[in-house]
Amino acid sequence: PLLFNIVGEGLTGMMREALNKNLYRSFLVGKQQVPINILQYADDTIFLGEASWDNVLVLKSMLRGFEMASGLKINFAKSQFGAVGVQANWVQAAAAFLNCRHMDTPFKYLGMPIGVKPSSRMVWEPLINKFEAKLSKWNQKNLSMGGKITLIKSVLNALPIYLLSFFKIPQSIVDKLESLQRNFMWGDNHHHKKISWVKWEVVCLPKSEGGLGIKNLSKFNAALRGKWIWDLVSNHNQLWGRVLISKYGGWSDLKWGRDKGWQSQWWKDLRKLFHQPDFNIIQQNMAWKVGCGDQIKFWQDTWLGEGCTLQQKYNPLYIISRQQHLSISKMGKFSQGAWIWDLKWRRHLFDHEHELAIAFMDDISAMPIQQHLQDSMLWKAEPNGLYSTKSAYRLLMSSISPVPHRDILQNLWKLKIPPRAAVFSWRLLLDRLPTRANLLRRNVHIQDTLCPLCGTHQEEAGHLFFHCKMTRGMWGESMNWIRAIGALSADPASHFIQFCNGFGAGSKYSRVCGWWIALTLTIWQHRNSLLFKGTPFDPHRVMEEALFLAWSCLKAR
Repeated sequence: PLLFNIVGEGLTGMMREALNKNLYRSFLVGKQQVPINILQYADDTIFLGEASWDNVLVLKSMLRGFEMASGLKINFAKSQFGAVGVQANWVQAAAAFLNCRHMDTPFKYLGMPIGVKPSSRMVWEPLINKFEAKLSKWNQKNLSMGGKITLIKSVLNALPIYLLSFFKIPQSIVDKLESLQRNFMWGDNHHHKKISWVKWEVVCLPKSEGGLGIKNLSKFNAALRGKWIWDLVSNHNQLWGRVLISKYGGWSDLKWGRDKGWQSQWWKDLRKLFHQPDFNIIQQNMAWKVGCGDQIKFWQDTWLGEGCTLQQKYNPLYIISRQQHLSISKMGKFSQGAWIWDLKWRRHLFDHEHELAIAFMDDISAMPIQQHLQDSMLWKAEPNGLYSTKSAYRLLMSSISPVPHRDILQNLWKLKIPPRAAVFSWRLLLDRLPTRANLLRRNVHIQDTLCPLCGTHQEEAGHLFFHCKMTRGMWGESMNWIRAIGALSADPASHFIQFCNGFGAGSKYSRVCGWWIALTLTIWQHRNSLLFKGTPFDPHRVMEEALFLAWSCLKAR
């Protein structure tokens, strides 16, 4: 591949020579007329230029010359030719001359649909089909919930990254993809409807906040697209950056511009993202590092490191300024290597404004202006100052309230236990297991609400696992092992805290937590065996199987 890329550079060299001799005319973009003529990615090449026969003839000559010089053959059967704003007869004649196919729009390039609205079903239908194809195979296998969550996070969350990094995903597509993931996770299908026991918003929370860490597609989409905003400032000298600045105005248009009819939907969506209330936290973590000041608005941008603009801090001075919309570089000049401010006012300052003006001058004079250094953007959420989707996503998710007892749920995921045991414990600590009391709260009609083990109390999680006469003795025996004395709570989360953090504090913590999880999981399995298979509930057998499960987990570390 490297050798092929080196040879491919010869085609770029031929284009450069044709431009130098005025044989080929590039396509010019925007007010600054940024020229584009050739784009290469691996073995894919795009030629762009004016729609003229001169360009077509030169292009034919370059391709033939490249074949003769390199020994490679261009696959014209896979090549296409298209033009915008010219007659179809001319396009067909040019395509026939180049011996390639006529290119219809919309089309795909490197898997990305071109010439179609981002909200179109055509863009997202292939992604939905991929989701459904994966899920149809997985549904044929007997997977635990822990296994399903692992597949969702490792496979399904990765499938849409390419599209999400470029287009704004429509809410209808978000709902569809989340529905597919949710139904797969909880076991819902066409034949059996299952209850989603935990809100999807909670499921998508990071594990540190009490969730399962499955990606929230809307937030993830915003974090990925936020990198375009960051790169537009940080990499404005690259070709794509110069094209966007020339065509739309770049950073300043994103921040202060308005939608215009001729602008692409992609750019409009990026501006809408920038001004979304949820995106404020991303803006707050973007800070200018002043160089020569040619990209930074003096009054409107945040560049003093205080989290506010000069317009906000010194509004009385902003009102009387004659330079309200200028960049820093136009607010003064360099004289003998030193920067001198040249501030212009609509009137003379009043006496009561002098103190404010002194503080204002102290603030702006403390920031050095460096003539030969470009302005840059710092990302405060990362130590290296560079934007990362991971940190942006974390910031966006911080707006969602965490679940109660997030500290113990956070510690739960640090334990070295099987995924199915961790997911079971997560549901138990949130009291989201299908006990008869919980089914009743969900308006599920059941004939008997009593505990299937003792038949005397309603089957609440606290009763079933901790206070039932069939399970209470197991916890008493467990407390004898760790030499602990005291009454235990009936609430699952409080019971876990009391048993593990209280009695199991110190070096025994992970082992005591492992035993608590092993015992509750085994109780639940035997409760289900009693209900669905008629197997008698035997406390001694439950203890034996729980011991074996705990021992297996310890051995696997």
